[in-house]
Amino acid sequence: MKFPQPTYTEAQLEAYLQHIRYSRINAGTTLLEDLNQKVQSDALGTLTELQRLHLCRIPWGNSGLHYSHHHTISLDPDVLFEKMVERGLDGYCMENSGLFFIVLRSLGFHVYATGGRVSRSAATGVDDGRYMSLGHMILIVIIDGSKYMIDVGFGNNCATAPLPLKEGAVATNIAPSEMRLIRDSLDECINQDQKVWIYQTRHNPDSNWMPSICFSDVEFLPQDFGVMNFTVSQKRTSWFTQIFVCMRMILDPSGQEIIGQHIISGREVKRRIHGQSEVLKTLNTERERVEALAEHFDMHLRPSEIRGILGLTSELK
Repeated sequence: MKFPQPTYTEAQLEAYLQHIRYSRINAGTTLLEDLNQKVQSDALGTLTELQRLHLCRIPWGNSGLHYSHHHTISLDPDVLFEKMVERGLDGYCMENSGLFFIVLRSLGFHVYATGGRVSRSAATGVDDGRYMSLGHMILIVIIDGSKYMIDVGFGNNCATAPLPLKEGAVATNIAPSEMRLIRDSLDECINQDQKVWIYQTRHNPDSNWMPSICFSDVEFLPQDFGVMNFTVSQKRTSWFTQIFVCMRMILDPSGQEIIGQHIISGREVKRRIHGQSEVLKTLNTERERVEALAEHFDMHLRPSEIRGILGLTSELK
């Protein structure tokens, strides 16, 4: 017995392609018709383009936990579409990757999702070999028998292109930073025969590799992500519930390369280009942060959403 999987309609896919600013190459076709032709001729190249455009148009962030009256995150496919495509708001890992998952499935890609653990070094900058609990979504796409890791929900160090599930192949992330996958056991595991994929990054070719995420290629079900989403978004010790953050990748004028990020973290708006950071503005009030979200992320919050942060630890006072 096969269970039905959620998909988006042709009208929704067309709206998604418009939102991420996909450019057709065949005159006289819709965006979706053009894309479908490209998928047939070059599936991997088209997947790479979609990932790049998604990262540069849909912000990664947790506004739903701070700028709302409900302070919750829904993984319902239609809620994800309305929030990130129709409203143009941000989403954290299971929202961003959840949306992309359904888009890819709707386009005919052979794709499934698995769960990952984020390394503590991602927060501390020090690799002590430890990982947090399962709380991240990774997509695995199979093209011509080869598996690729896809991630559009890991913030600053997110993979910017599909990574083949092959050990040690180094790829440019946002130059000069690099990324790769290795296959290894976790120091915390009793059974050292168990191997997982570990996504690593480094600032430049001369710096040390740092682990970011570990994952297996075992498929997770929607109910698994429901439990993970509840923990990440509602646990009192989860940093997502305490700190507001928003990030979006920056595309070069040619549209072929991701060159940096716009970031709001704490009281600063930053622009990072090829590893060099610049503080664009220091935020002193909620009004200034809301204006910065509109200016740099094209995120326009409703009055009721803006009032939702009042009294929270993340409110700027």
